[in-house]
Amino acid sequence: MCRLLGMIANVNVDFKFSLSNFSQFAENNPDGYGIGWYEKGKPKVMKEPISALKSENFIKISHQATSTIFICHVRKATKGNRKIENCHPFNYEQWLFAHNGSIDNSENLKELLKDKYKKEIKGETDSEVFFYWILQNIEETQNDIDGIEHSIKYIYKNHKFSGLNFILSNGKKLYAFRYSSKKTNYYSLFWLKRDPEISKFQTSTLESKEIGVLIESKKLNHEKAIIVCSEPLTQVENWEPVKLGTLLIISKDLNIQEKLII
Repeated sequence: MCRLLGMIANVNVDFKFSLSNFSQFAENNPDGYGIGWYEKGKPKVMKEPISALKSENFIKISHQATSTIFICHVRKATKGNRKIENCHPFNYEQWLFAHNGSIDNSENLKELLKDKYKKEIKGETDSEVFFYWILQNIEETQNDIDGIEHSIKYIYKNHKFSGLNFILSNGKKLYAFRYSSKKTNYYSLFWLKRDPEISKFQTSTLESKEIGVLIESKKLNHEKAIIVCSEPLTQVENWEPVKLGTLLIISKDLNIQEKLII
């Protein structure tokens, strides 16, 4: 099973804390990793078909890249070889996307894609097909949420799948969805709001000095963020589970909407 991580903040931030903890999931997900972020409104992606724990670039990017939005992924392959084209996140125009789960008969779904999207597919994964299926429906409905909802419901009715968990962004909002047909605890997704102005815990109570430095920094810089992850990254903060079948819609002002899809 792959692991997902996304963050949206009120100002440009680095991702050192969350990536350092998140990279530990690579022990069980060694088939590649990727980091996506935005620079001047345009998505940037760095990914490699190796374990994040063995990558110098992973640490380098986590220290150097700053953005209001990050999406990260560590991969455990279910379909497709270990190569860069099969690593997440995928990007197209302003969009970034990472998925956890598998969809059966994705070739049938691929045949429903317009040529403009079909020709963009570089790898062998069902996840990449899922990404372009969502984009096509967003284009046709002219609405992000309607397009996402139509995409999910079609797969729900017409395909067998293990999990449809994903994180998606257009550079303005962060979308996170959770659903699985079985092993619902296995296909988990949690979210956390980091607001230093209302935080009730002291940095000394946190798990590591690195986390403490991040929280202190946020207190000084008035940085606020919402983090979405397959599993809680810390033990002392109040991570909320994303309800099964629910889409989170998070805007840059960190307002959260929940929409039950299935």
